Amino acid sequence: MLSLVPDWAHHYGEFWRAIRVRNLWFIRLRYLAVVILIAFLLIVNYLFSFRLSEIQFVAILIIAVTILFYNIIIHVFRLRIGCSPNKFNCLHTSLIMMVLDLMELLLLVYFTGTIDSPLIMLFVFHMIIGSMILPGFLVYTAAAIISISLVVLLYLEYLFIIPSHKIIGTIQSSTFLSSEYDLIYVLTFSFTLFVSVYITNKISRQLFKREQQLRDSLEKLKEAENTKQRYTLGVVHEIKSPVIAVKSIIDLLLGNYVGPVNLEITNKLQRARLRSDEAISLINDILRFSRIKLLDIKNNELVRIEELIKNILDVRLEDIEEKNIMLSFSDKRKEKCDLYGAPMLLELALSNLISNAIKYSRQNGEIFIILTDEKELLFIEISDNGIGIPEPEQKDIFLHFYRATNVKKSEIEGSGMGLSITHEIIVKHQGEISIISPSKIGNADSPGTTVIIKLPYKKAGLEIDTVTSEEYS
Repeated sequence: MLSLVPDWAHHYGEFWRAIRVRNLWFIRLRYLAVVILIAFLLIVNYLFSFRLSEIQFVAILIIAVTILFYNIIIHVFRLRIGCSPNKFNCLHTSLIMMVLDLMELLLLVYFTGTIDSPLIMLFVFHMIIGSMILPGFLVYTAAAIISISLVVLLYLEYLFIIPSHKIIGTIQSSTFLSSEYDLIYVLTFSFTLFVSVYITNKISRQLFKREQQLRDSLEKLKEAENTKQRYTLGVVHEIKSPVIAVKSIIDLLLGNYVGPVNLEITNKLQRARLRSDEAISLINDILRFSRIKLLDIKNNELVRIEELIKNILDVRLEDIEEKNIMLSFSDKRKEKCDLYGAPMLLELALSNLISNAIKYSRQNGEIFIILTDEKELLFIEISDNGIGIPEPEQKDIFLHFYRATNVKKSEIEGSGMGLSITHEIIVKHQGEISIISPSKIGNADSPGTTVIIKLPYKKAGLEIDTVTSEEYS
């Protein structure tokens, strides 16, 4: 099969998306062209000073019906044609449409006066569009065929082998002058055609090369980012080992395994242990964040969001009971559509949010988790009546390592990485996350926080960069 796909576009979703969009534009324009042709036939003899012969009327009508017929067929089967570079794809559809259109246009030009036809300049339009989609050799071939076809038609008309179909009522020159004029006109038209193809094709190639350079640059940046993350993983992992060793020694001292320790030293050791726990928590968050950056996780697995939340709550049950928190989990979805994504990432995001709700809640606090849906969106709402987030600081809460001022004063340990990781995961799933404080269950002493997540339902196997037929139906 004829390969029409440039090497750089084989796995470039934006290229295929553009081809599909342009194909749909041409289909719609073709419907408009049919309407214009029919309207032209109906009003030409009444509003214009020229008229069509019976042969011209019938020929144009047949051409309009033919265009409508193959346009409907292409429109119906367009969604069934994929974007596989090694199979019949939407680019081949573009080529077929261009060939059919040029054939019909050539007939229209012949039956409306050949070089005297007002439609002849549409060839230039078709060549420019073709140069933006199809390989250069095909467009140059089409331009050559058009030029040769016009010369052949004019020559056959000049020899009276085929009849001339100039529109009755238009100005016509003598045969002698017409033959010279026709030759000059065809040469000029062919020159215009080829120059248009050359300029458009050259610009398109330059844009394609620039796009390829940008893609290569992005790949290099991605590799550099991965190298940085791998380096971070290695360094931070090495830092973690001595910190854990220090914590183990402190635990031995606090457990009186090396002998009794007086109260003053015990207090100092407990503070050191608390700081070592904070350091380990920070190191774990950095390691987790770096791994997420390195992993190329696909968002196409079925996620049972209610089961995911229940598993997280089971893991955190001891912390919930220790603070005597009243927990309410409600699934108020009407349709409960399937959600596809990365279960590991979504579990990490929700675990961060639920852990925050528990950590920043006071004794005998409340946490409400509600699932709802609206159209094609899943809503996850997590509310608590904990310490809340000051309103001026809410805009910065998703920044790396950012911690609100009231959290720092409370001496609750944390790294400031949890919400930034959560935000990145939700965005990766094409969702949105927002913070509201005070929450709807908060009060003056405990304003609390409400986190609202919006996740779009997606079909199985649908990736962010994947082009599907349904997108442009």
